[in-house]
Amino acid sequence: MALYLAIPAREHKHAWKQYEKELLAAGEISGRIKSYRTFLRQRRRFSSEETVPDGYVPDTLYFLMDDGGDKLLGRVSIRHRLNDYLLNNPGGHIGYAVAPGERRKGYGTQQLRLALEICKTMGLGPVLVTCLKENVASAKVIRNNGGVLEDERMSAEGKVFQRYWITL
Repeated sequence: MALYLAIPAREHKHAWKQYEKELLAAGEISGRIKSYRTFLRQRRRFSSEETVPDGYVPDTLYFLMDDGGDKLLGRVSIRHRLNDYLLNNPGGHIGYAVAPGERRKGYGTQQLRLALEICKTMGLGPVLVTCLKENVASAKVIRNNGGVLEDERMSAEGKVFQRYWITL
């Protein structure tokens, strides 16, 4: 199966709704799911230096899609730059997730690889990727993509997170 990253668009509405329902059922998000139109508006706002809310950095969100374009397997956010918070707390340049029913199939590794290709075209590098120490699967995804552990730190919530750098 060929995978690709796509910027969220109208044609992904059904796939997004299924993905959100799966996250809700797994207890990974809570509350009412917002409308897809609201979601797209928010994503446009966060993707531009001129419209991103104070305290945030611009980022571009991508959906990991199957070659049929009808199944959203995961999502990855690429932050265009780091601020002090993202440099020193959980965050970094890239955040990603794989749909609960699609985990342990190698999609996380492929998704991060595709995101790193985009980072390279954006002129980013090296790239900081973080994960909670307890998230062994995420650490493996990062290492599979060339991540080198710099250190471990304590988050404000009292959880240990790992900071990996990937040279592009």
